[in-house]
Amino acid sequence: MFRKKYTYYLLFFVAYIGALIIEKPTYSVNTVQACFSYLFTIIVHFCVFASMIWANNAFVIPYLLEKKRFGLYIAALVTLLTLYTVATNHYNQFIHGTILHDEPIGTSAGFWDNFVYGLCCTVIASMLYITQKWSEQEEQVKNITINQLQTELKYLRSQINPHFLFNGLNTVYGSIDMNNSEARDMMVQFSDLLRYNLYEADVDLIALEKEIKYLQNYVALQKARSNDNLHITLKVNYQNGAVKIAPLIFMAFVENAFKYASRGDAGINTINIELNEEAGRIHFTCDNSYDEAETATGGIGLNNAARRLELLYKDRYTLDIKKENNIYHVHLTLAV
Repeated sequence: MFRKKYTYYLLFFVAYIGALIIEKPTYSVNTVQACFSYLFTIIVHFCVFASMIWANNAFVIPYLLEKKRFGLYIAALVTLLTLYTVATNHYNQFIHGTILHDEPIGTSAGFWDNFVYGLCCTVIASMLYITQKWSEQEEQVKNITINQLQTELKYLRSQINPHFLFNGLNTVYGSIDMNNSEARDMMVQFSDLLRYNLYEADVDLIALEKEIKYLQNYVALQKARSNDNLHITLKVNYQNGAVKIAPLIFMAFVENAFKYASRGDAGINTINIELNEEAGRIHFTCDNSYDEAETATGGIGLNNAARRLELLYKDRYTLDIKKENNIYHVHLTLAV
């Protein structure tokens, strides 16, 4: 990228230096001192010229021309060319009259000749800059197109696999004995959970009623696979089921509760989940018992959930997580 970005400017500056070297001075360069004087003059001239090109490409074009401030751009360009022309007309006398004390080398023309020369060089350098920007944008468009195609292919593959999976689930469901209602209900709940994750939760916002239905199915499935040592309760109360919320916004806390809830024979092992919605505010609470002897509860899932809340509900949520008396407590309030 670096090589591609600066190749044009390198060629431009090489051509510029070559033109100055090929150009014959107004006096004979036949001594070492005269050769040094001439090369030093060329280097200073090049530095003045390069400063003008750099200022134009680094500041004038990005901050004025690209932002469509055409009046300011023209004024800045004229000012830049004027400074370059004045410096070009005075650097020769300064070098040879003040520093080297030798005969001036006639590498500079008149004011207007230098102004036009600087303008032409600036236009060429600007065209190189714009060409390079256009090339970068074309590369970005190309990469975006490739990424979109890859995403589409992944999406198509994801449609094939769930289709096969649901067909398999239907086959298993049909093979379960009709009298085994518990197993058949679990299969239906699992199928609903999977369908929600794959097809309905892939949106920015979803109705609260659908999210609650998913939560109920998830808790029911976890109840079915838990033993009698774990007491699970879920309380839901809402006024407006059409309220839109971010999908799966509560699930990281619920999954964490089932993952780390204590299940020992001693004491009461509990998971209590409560969700209340009223007047556009949602209060969600999730408590679970845990064993102090085990590793600290929580992990990357909770960190991701907190980050997601910050991005989606900035200044519209409060999240309180604490551990007290072997109870891991989560309280989330959302303003929707």
